[in-house]
Amino acid sequence: MITTKCRLYPNKQQTEKLDFALDICRQAYNIMLGELKDQAVIDRNMIQAILPDLKICESRFREVYSKTLQYECYKLFSNLSALSALKKQGRKVGQLKFQGKKFFTTMTYNQSGFELEHT
Repeated sequence: MITTKCRLYPNKQQTEKLDFALDICRQAYNIMLGELKDQAVIDRNMIQAILPDLKICESRFREVYSKTLQYECYKLFSNLSALSALKKQGRKVGQLKFQGKKFFTTMTYNQSGFELEHT
């Protein structure tokens, strides 16, 4: 599998669609983080099981690819394990914080559901 990183120059309609998807990913991340803070025992499967419920309750979550939302769960637990590793090294660490629009600027589209056109 080849991974390519490229700069995109989307038009206005594509920009709006990407901004919408980014905002939905941010909301999903923050909801999962809130649920994580409420748990006594950290369980990744329980947190990831929230995603289908979100899609049922909120129709806007259905408009973003499932793998993209699942990757937000992966990112949340990667951030958590990085904090844990730093703490084990003796560093002083805080806790994960909710992300605002200004600080949440990346999302991952892996596998399928999109296509790049060379123009």
